[in-house]
Amino acid sequence: MTAPEMNLQKEYSAQNCFPVMESIIGEQDIINTYSPREQFSCKKYFEYQKLVEENSKIGYKKAAKILGIKQGQVRWWHTKGPKRAIPPSLKTIEKLKLIGLLPFYENHKDSKIIFNILGTLFGDGGIDVRFNTVAFISSDKNDVDLWHSDLLKIFYFANGKTQIVEGGEWGHSYNVRCYDRAVVRFFAALGAPVGDKVTIPYTLPQWLSNSSKKSKVAFLDGYLASEVSVVRYVPDCFADFSIGISKIEFLEKEHREFLKSLEASLESVGILTTGNIYKNYSGGKHRKDGAFTASYRIFIRTIFDKVVFFNKAFCLRYAQAKKKKFEQAIKKAFCHKNGLEFVPS
Repeated sequence: MTAPEMNLQKEYSAQNCFPVMESIIGEQDIINTYSPREQFSCKKYFEYQKLVEENSKIGYKKAAKILGIKQGQVRWWHTKGPKRAIPPSLKTIEKLKLIGLLPFYENHKDSKIIFNILGTLFGDGGIDVRFNTVAFISSDKNDVDLWHSDLLKIFYFANGKTQIVEGGEWGHSYNVRCYDRAVVRFFAALGAPVGDKVTIPYTLPQWLSNSSKKSKVAFLDGYLASEVSVVRYVPDCFADFSIGISKIEFLEKEHREFLKSLEASLESVGILTTGNIYKNYSGGKHRKDGAFTASYRIFIRTIFDKVVFFNKAFCLRYAQAKKKKFEQAIKKAFCHKNGLEFVPS
């Protein structure tokens, strides 16, 4: 082997030593959010495409017979022009590919905001059980407007498919909803819970544990904006620093497992917890379906430096009033520690 050939082989080997970044979600992940019937339709559509590639003159009736499906279904796949149909999941994929979100990688230019939004869907946001809407609720209109603006900057095709509803059963709140199905399916594929989070088991996204610290912080920031309590400073120490969720008792095992995985994610970015899960019934109630809810809470350690670190690590993008209260509590602690008078700003 000549010297140039050896150099080329070394260069090729070196190139193959670099790890290839895997996508967080791809086309199949979007398809998997659909019903088994729709997934079957996609499978047959791909088989149909292969048939047409191999024999461009094949008719839809013969194609239907080979595929073992109804002629009416294949007929619209076979139609030329604007009336040509494809499975709904593939339409969703086309929309997401058009704006560069499929395949979706952790280093995408908008990943931080996407992970922020995803985090809120585990808290005060969510996807309804029929995959019709993705939504976020807050008592602060500014937070809702920011969430809404962030969403439309990324998914600009959803402009005109959103709505902000004012109301609230236990106090004033604002609910922003997006009806674009491609947006809904994208966040479902990323791992957002679908349905009533009080009554269903769910887990943190599978990809999160292997993601970078930056991505974990972005996701947790969205989640904590909804679920973390504002730490209080009482003489000489911080107190009441916790994350709480209200769930039905029937799924207590699953909810405890979720909180344990949440603790592990927090600790991976430097946030320590006490390791205990506290259950109480003070916020519980009997539901119309007969289930009883209880409150489950984990506590973040209130070591002075760790509380300050938490405040620096998380901007709580979608809970600015809560962030301001954090700043005030820490300012009060600094003043007390240094013998200064605390003046609320």
